[in-house]
Amino acid sequence: MDWQERMRAGISWIESRLAGEFDIEEAARAANTSPFHFMRMFDVIAGVSPAEYARRRRLSRAAMDLATSDERIIDIALKYGYESPDSFTRAFKREFDCLPSDARKPGTALHSYQPLSFSVALSGATAMEFRIERRPALPLTGIPTRISTENGENFRQVPLCWKAAEADGTLKALCSRLRPGGLGLLGVCHEFDMARGDFTYSIAMERPDDGAPGTGPGEAGPGSRDDGELRCVDFEIPAATWARITSRGPLVPNFQNTIKRVFSEWFPASGKEHAGTAEIEYYGCDGDPGSAEYWCEYWVPLR
Repeated sequence: MDWQERMRAGISWIESRLAGEFDIEEAARAANTSPFHFMRMFDVIAGVSPAEYARRRRLSRAAMDLATSDERIIDIALKYGYESPDSFTRAFKREFDCLPSDARKPGTALHSYQPLSFSVALSGATAMEFRIERRPALPLTGIPTRISTENGENFRQVPLCWKAAEADGTLKALCSRLRPGGLGLLGVCHEFDMARGDFTYSIAMERPDDGAPGTGPGEAGPGSRDDGELRCVDFEIPAATWARITSRGPLVPNFQNTIKRVFSEWFPASGKEHAGTAEIEYYGCDGDPGSAEYWCEYWVPLR
């Protein structure tokens, strides 16, 4: 089956289990893909994780049951996977800003999340430049920030990381320590927690051979570097086969649009799957990021 059919099969599995236990392994199996690939594709395109989608749909169904039936609240809570009326009440209150019992009162405002439908037109009207490359493990060091993916929040938070690093002098300090002829500054998405819906975003560079920018583990903890100006955390990207996809034109908004197209177009058209490890933003062009001639790359690891 093609990509759209696979994603629809995964969604159908989730919809069929709203009154049961959610299992991402089973949802991915229904979509004939790996759990990480299913979650990452779902997350980027839909803007929510599969687990969050299931949560919203369950609460939507529960609200409808409350408003249109005489079924007991405790029975509705148990039907949609809540272990107790208290846990159901807390979740319902967060979502609808009212108690489950209020949903039965005339005039109570509720809302509903409808079943998701994936439909992507792979027209190929705009070509996507890419190359496949095998690279050894990449030892890096950088400034990490935990980023949420819910509702596409990562597309807002990541640019703020760069703005803050520029404003406080971090970018200047990192640039002064770059390895000559190296990869330069990178943006790295790693340590994905797809169940929780977040990942670590590091403004990073290749780890200096001499231990700079710091002298090894310091106040910031094991695996960190602290020279009084920067506190970088060491990490390593494993050896991988990468798809390096090029974005051309002004960095904003082209690069974020390219990232979205990687998941909505390139992966479905290529038949490849995500390896489940880090993704890299490569800013290899030294030109003006606002220029039509500017280019950069998004690296995704392949299985």
